[in-house]
Amino acid sequence: MAGGGPSSEDKAESGRARQVEAEDAARGGDLLIDVCCGPCALTMDMVVRLDRQGCCLLFYNPNIHPFTEYRKRLETFLAYAGSQGFGHRVLPYEPEEWIRAVAFHEEERCRACYRLRLSRAVLYAREWGFAAVSTTLFASPYQDHALLASLGGSLAAEAGLDFLVWDGRAAYRDALREARARGMYIQAWCGCLLSERERYDRSHRCGKSAGGSS
Repeated sequence: MAGGGPSSEDKAESGRARQVEAEDAARGGDLLIDVCCGPCALTMDMVVRLDRQGCCLLFYNPNIHPFTEYRKRLETFLAYAGSQGFGHRVLPYEPEEWIRAVAFHEEERCRACYRLRLSRAVLYAREWGFAAVSTTLFASPYQDHALLASLGGSLAAEAGLDFLVWDGRAAYRDALREARARGMYIQAWCGCLLSERERYDRSHRCGKSAGGSS
């Protein structure tokens, strides 16, 4: 109809075109970034000043529990990446892989979780021709930066890639304020069911601090 808005077919085609553009941008470049969430991606951009044409954001977070929480973080990531013009790719949600990685290693679950996610990012980077890898986990003061740098550097070197280490801790609070101002969803715990328990189960925290069993 003359003078009318775009048809549903036009909108669908436009959506497919945007998806193709995003996928094309995710195939090769200077830097592939493992992204834990939208607010931490914002923090990294504030600190590093990312080149939209030279990097791609990769969302692979099998640790996040439950699925409803995963969906909130994914939606926030997609909205941020799209609004900022980043090439991006979402890998399948595989909580089973996280469970296998941390089973019987609960006290060292962060090491196992880092390794799982960074290994997948390095594999993707090598397959799609990226020169370097990094992670938005460096944004948080609650993450083990030394362990991230060591694991990431080792995994990247084995694949013939560089690993970008950066530090977002000084900018973290300002970035969260900016994220809230933008209406971004901000999670209250790291992601896994064990970190959720530590965040909300006071009796568990008290038991651990007193040396009791959980």
